[in-house]
Amino acid sequence: MGQYRLLLSEISNQGFRNLSPDPVSFGGGVTLITGENAQGKTNLLEAVALVCGQRSFRGAAPADMARDRERFSVAALVNGRAGADRLEISWSSEEGRRFQRGGKPAGFREVSTAAPAVFLGMEHRELLTGGPAGRRRFLDRLVLGLRPAGGDDLVRYATALRERNSLLSSSRAGRAAAAGELEAWTEEFCLAGSAVRRHRNAALASWTEVFRELARTAGGDYAAIRAACTAADESPDALRADCQRLLSLERRRGYSLAGPHRDDLVFERRGRPLSAQASAGEISRTVALVKLAEWSALYRAAGEPPLFGADDFDAGLSEGWVEDFFDALPEGASVLLTTAAAPARWARRASAVLEVRGGGVSGVRALRAVEAAGV
Repeated sequence: MGQYRLLLSEISNQGFRNLSPDPVSFGGGVTLITGENAQGKTNLLEAVALVCGQRSFRGAAPADMARDRERFSVAALVNGRAGADRLEISWSSEEGRRFQRGGKPAGFREVSTAAPAVFLGMEHRELLTGGPAGRRRFLDRLVLGLRPAGGDDLVRYATALRERNSLLSSSRAGRAAAAGELEAWTEEFCLAGSAVRRHRNAALASWTEVFRELARTAGGDYAAIRAACTAADESPDALRADCQRLLSLERRRGYSLAGPHRDDLVFERRGRPLSAQASAGEISRTVALVKLAEWSALYRAAGEPPLFGADDFDAGLSEGWVEDFFDALPEGASVLLTTAAAPARWARRASAVLEVRGGGVSGVRALRAVEAAGV
């Protein structure tokens, strides 16, 4: 396994799904999170994702994650470059989502930097088979991980889009804006949008370098897969031209019809959309390669491995592909893998096992004991 730096050492919660409030301790290397279905394995991994500054990889709304639909909190101890740190996310129906770092208020970007992580779940199949919104979120997470300064431009663009849409909506309703107001926000929209496209394309280029290496290693038709943004021209002038061309239609509809919020990331193989030709197995394996490439790109950029979590990592995959999956894990990482398989199946590939039953987690067991018991 090589040497690893422990990133996540402990997690606890109050009111999160069916999980027990008792603290859960983690070791380094690969940890298998085992148990039968509906016991809380995915809930535990989801809690880790939230406290690392991410949204639910299941796409769940906060109220659905709260046992009483009113509030929950998750806290974690992590060890980063600056030493030990305590992170916490809390949500309530009254106050929404809040983060803390070291007992002080923090933003999700600060928390994401303190606990870099990548997660893989069955829901990520939608990167290939779903709508463009999920792919844009994937690109923006790449930006935040690989080009942190790009986060400011993402915020700038979101603000400009909101303000411009508000003015277009008012125009549609017959309410005139102040002289020059729409033009001013359109210019900000174009400048920030151009920056967002530059950040996305640069982050995608870094990711593509790693993805192609993994795809070549996977062999067969995987090496022929390509991904590209639909926005070829990232200049402000291109956005200005689009806004001018579409303005009359935007006034009638009341919202912006061009810009990064409508761009897409296209996956193709030999010039055809991948989703139209790939089998279910190929989709699952490609998504795993996509997320492993994200993880490795972040590793290269930061100089230290982010945490990696995969839910039901072996579901529907051949034993040979699972072995390839393990081989693709960079050394030195903290890895959490949930599985419904018997722990002994992957014992030689892991460092420790957590068993989840009814939301409760037994302690970490050394794999020698697992192998001796033959479970």
